[in-house]
Amino acid sequence: MPQTPTDLRIGVVLPGRESVVERNDYPRHLGELSRKIEQLGYDSIWAGESPLARSRMNPVLALTAAATTTERVQLGTAVLLPLRPPVHLAHELACLDRISGGRLIAGLGSGFSSPATQAEFAAYGIPFGERVGRMRETLEICRALWRAEGEPVSFDGKYYRLEDVALLPVPDQPAGPPLWMAHSGEKMLERTGRIYDGWMPTSTTAAGYAKGWQRVREAREAAGRPESDVTGAVYLSVAVDRTPEKAEETLKAYFGAYYRLDLPTMRTTQGIFGGTPEQVAEWVGGYIAAGARHIVLRLPTPDLHEPSYRAALDRTAEELLPLLRGLA
Repeated sequence: MPQTPTDLRIGVVLPGRESVVERNDYPRHLGELSRKIEQLGYDSIWAGESPLARSRMNPVLALTAAATTTERVQLGTAVLLPLRPPVHLAHELACLDRISGGRLIAGLGSGFSSPATQAEFAAYGIPFGERVGRMRETLEICRALWRAEGEPVSFDGKYYRLEDVALLPVPDQPAGPPLWMAHSGEKMLERTGRIYDGWMPTSTTAAGYAKGWQRVREAREAAGRPESDVTGAVYLSVAVDRTPEKAEETLKAYFGAYYRLDLPTMRTTQGIFGGTPEQVAEWVGGYIAAGARHIVLRLPTPDLHEPSYRAALDRTAEELLPLLRGLA
């Protein structure tokens, strides 16, 4: 389902860490929750990855549950880490794209440079300094396997080598799911515009987003690609409440529990905002004005319990979504 440059889509991130830190019915009813998200009018459902550093539900499995109970929403990873061997990743995503009827977006990133993330890669047997190069080769292999439509593929790279490997099933989308990058480094911005299908950072400000998106656009134009080939997206955390003070309390509690870091520190790495619906819409509107056409919203809550998430889901759909739609 291609997205034109004038479309505005708004997605929401599934609760992931809650499924690990709590022993209750969640996440066995992820499918029911995903159906609710679709009914509330969101355009996409997302799941992130961190199996060890900030333990979460496996995003491919979570989105498989979502795929079986929804029909319209797109399904995206925000984001996958380069932890899987290329053929394994290509097969997983091809299967999920088939299950979902071609609704998958593969968002990818290399993870924050922190001791916890480095330990996570070490546990998977992947040298941390090789992660970006391995990700590039992995995605090249994935695309080759998807586009071969079951015919043998060979590859000889620095990290991976294949000889006459054929992959089935093929994805539902002819060239495979679109690949969206989360990186904001200069080399990856250029590569995104030249090769990949979308850019989805966690930009801390709309001005910073605008600068990065301009670089992606310049690279896309230099490569002779049409505007519709690369989607501008952004991953933002927003808390909607009656007052800015109440929203700020929610943000402090959530990020303290989730990352065990204070809010000022988190705001140096991620776009985070809390306030009234009007205030949040104005803040998100800055990113829309800067070129973002797919807004991925994480909904911080006062605690990591799923009922709090459902309340935030309802409130955001009722009070924020109409305001954001009006900005399109």
